[in-house]
Amino acid sequence: MNIWESILMFFSFQALLLAILFAVKSKGSSYSNRLFSIFLLLFSYNIFFNVLFWSKFDLYLLATLGFSFYVPFTLYGPVYFFYLRNVVNEKNITIKDLVHFLPFLFVMVFFGRFYFLSTEKKIELITTMQIQGFIYIGPYLQTIVCILLLAYALFSYNTYVKRYKKDPDLMLWLKSLSTVFTIFTLAFVVYYILVYTSLLKIEHDYLLTYIMVGCIGVAAYFSFMQPEVFNGKPIVNIIPFMQNIKYEKTGLSPNFSKELKEKLEQIMALKRPYLNQDLRLNHIAELLDISRNSASQIINEHFDQSFFDFINMYRVSEAERLLENKNNQLSITDIAIACGFNNRVSFYKAFKKRVGITPTEYRNQKLAS
Repeated sequence: MNIWESILMFFSFQALLLAILFAVKSKGSSYSNRLFSIFLLLFSYNIFFNVLFWSKFDLYLLATLGFSFYVPFTLYGPVYFFYLRNVVNEKNITIKDLVHFLPFLFVMVFFGRFYFLSTEKKIELITTMQIQGFIYIGPYLQTIVCILLLAYALFSYNTYVKRYKKDPDLMLWLKSLSTVFTIFTLAFVVYYILVYTSLLKIEHDYLLTYIMVGCIGVAAYFSFMQPEVFNGKPIVNIIPFMQNIKYEKTGLSPNFSKELKEKLEQIMALKRPYLNQDLRLNHIAELLDISRNSASQIINEHFDQSFFDFINMYRVSEAERLLENKNNQLSITDIAIACGFNNRVSFYKAFKKRVGITPTEYRNQKLAS
């Protein structure tokens, strides 16, 4: 294994680590985080397989994993689509969505017999050139995969990225992820066109792997530098020593940090900026007269929350006050808007997360008491 293959293997491990961290995040949208965890896991495996294929550093393992590279390519599109849909519309996978996994099912049918053979049997079939009876590579399999990836990239962008305007931080993340995924898809299409026309050998699929590395790099950047886009506890809080690395350049002494924490509490109590539906981390930084990164540090260190959870804590408290008022005739939707939420769905989700029951149930309990 040469130096470049070693570097790529490192990124495979990094993607695996990020996938694990997203899978275990307990705060924020665990559903979307776990979908993104699967997405990173697919990239991690794909890079690992490619390096294994190029370097031949373990032929026994390569034979064991033979033809499994088709699996990630049938899952990239659906997992990416479901992730974006959940982030934007908070919609989970339903029974009807299982149709998206038909390409994966076909691959299991075409290659399933080979996948579940012993490694010794796989090696025997490969060396004796008798593998054809155990796999079926249709003439249009790669073409279908290319079309599906393009369809997912274009449809997801037009439906969930292009029109998203609610949160600038999250919008930047969605556009960055969409850009990398689209480039990856186009590279995949170009790669197979070149292979099909014999202008490129199948061993030369380095470009695809480099783009996968780019996607992992984008995910790593947002995970550590702008964790609020994932609407949960920052990943750096799970690895304590990474917290110091992230904030080592903010220049906040312990005393100054404590002063800013107290100032932030005063701002939230007196100015109530959380009532603004368009409130962003940049606005909090401006009110504190510090950088965005420093503002993120104050919230994460002193309140052990992401920016969104921190703001929603105040919004839910305000909603509780309004719901407890027996003379208040506002509807649940009106209360949600008055407290700074963009819509009823996000209000219900945040309220139940903090209080344990829905706003309607909370109001009924208070009116009955």
